[in-house]
Amino acid sequence: MNTMIYETMAAVAELNRVEGFDPKPLMRAISKDGQGSQLYLDVQFRKLWFRLRHPTGKIQKIIKQMTDDFAIVEARVYLDRDDAEANYIANAFARRFRGDGEFGPKYLELAETAAVGRALADAGFGSQFADAEGEADPEQVDAGIPAKAEEDDDDPFNVRGIVFAPAPAAPTYTAATDVDTILASMTLDEAKNVAVNIGANKGRTLGQIAIDQPGDLPWYVNDYRGPDNILRAAAKLLLDTALAAAA
Repeated sequence: MNTMIYETMAAVAELNRVEGFDPKPLMRAISKDGQGSQLYLDVQFRKLWFRLRHPTGKIQKIIKQMTDDFAIVEARVYLDRDDAEANYIANAFARRFRGDGEFGPKYLELAETAAVGRALADAGFGSQFADAEGEADPEQVDAGIPAKAEEDDDDPFNVRGIVFAPAPAAPTYTAATDVDTILASMTLDEAKNVAVNIGANKGRTLGQIAIDQPGDLPWYVNDYRGPDNILRAAAKLLLDTALAAAA
């Protein structure tokens, strides 16, 4: 059995505690190629936990985009069914592709399950609190917790086993740098986080636009006449990545 923060910190153990309900026995161990075993709480048990803790709560699922090939769903968690639309305590997005095999015709249902699971984890009903075994979801919807084969009494949180990656270098380009030079070093995450400061999408990131309104991306590549080459390059990177994935 793994030693976890849930078991060593009283404040964490009290978070969303429900008298007579213990999520630990419902956890299961999972593993994927090239990864160690992880502990995971299936979505059905996260929903049960939430219902026990907040019987008048609400989980809202919104289909943001659906085509014959993929579905994007947002899930929002509310403490009470009468809460205003904007007063959710957590939300999450998930996308699932239809394809020919992995998800097939249930791609919409599985996008909903993934979004709900992630939102509930953000709300404090997730695998960060417990471990054990249970029935399997068809797809793991968020990261599990590395499962240790045995505990080290001198290092209960396995600090010695953690490899800390160096912080990513700050971008070397500016808005005046030419687009090709920016594209040579820009990462996909950097592109997603570029904020738009003009037009109808002002205040949103390109990553959000790529999910909600992907048809807007070509405008920033072909028709935008402003001086910000970071915006232009980021839109091109996202658009090229999407086109390559669809090819």
